[in-house]
Amino acid sequence: MSFLKSLYLFIVAVLILGCDNDNRQQTEDFKKEISKRQSNNYEYFQVTNEKIDASFEKKKFYVPVYSHVYISENKYVRLSITLSIRNSDLTKDLYLESIDYYNTDGKLVKQYLSSAHILKPMSSIDYVVNLEDMSGGNGAKFFINTAGKNNSTPIIQAIMINTLGNSNLSFLTQGQIIE
Repeated sequence: MSFLKSLYLFIVAVLILGCDNDNRQQTEDFKKEISKRQSNNYEYFQVTNEKIDASFEKKKFYVPVYSHVYISENKYVRLSITLSIRNSDLTKDLYLESIDYYNTDGKLVKQYLSSAHILKPMSSIDYVVNLEDMSGGNGAKFFINTAGKNNSTPIIQAIMINTLGNSNLSFLTQGQIIE
């Protein structure tokens, strides 16, 4: 075998093995992230025992979301939903008292927090409603109760997405302060 062929095979082998290591690292990183997500175990998002009293400024946000959208009278496309809550304050904690998911009929589907949490300055947290979960319907919504002391208004958004098949669909909705 010539020197060039040997060199070529060596380079290909290194690239394949190197890519495999990258994939393994990405898989491990992905598993760690999923574990954190499932347990809400983040350094920047922790349970608080602090009493949220009248000294806090409270805000209630309404975020419209869609578990599916109709593309014709009798045909719909399922969507996964990612709710993103971002503390836009540079120095102050944001208190999240509740994150509740309601369906089209106005019935509570899921409560994402069992107690108040602190979201550190400039941090964000997100929650995912899987593509297969249509319990919210096309009129689903999140209600998020926040509190803070002279904080910046948090940025709360939801992105709905479907990337299956030959077409991609995604759009964003903004949380609105209702109280």
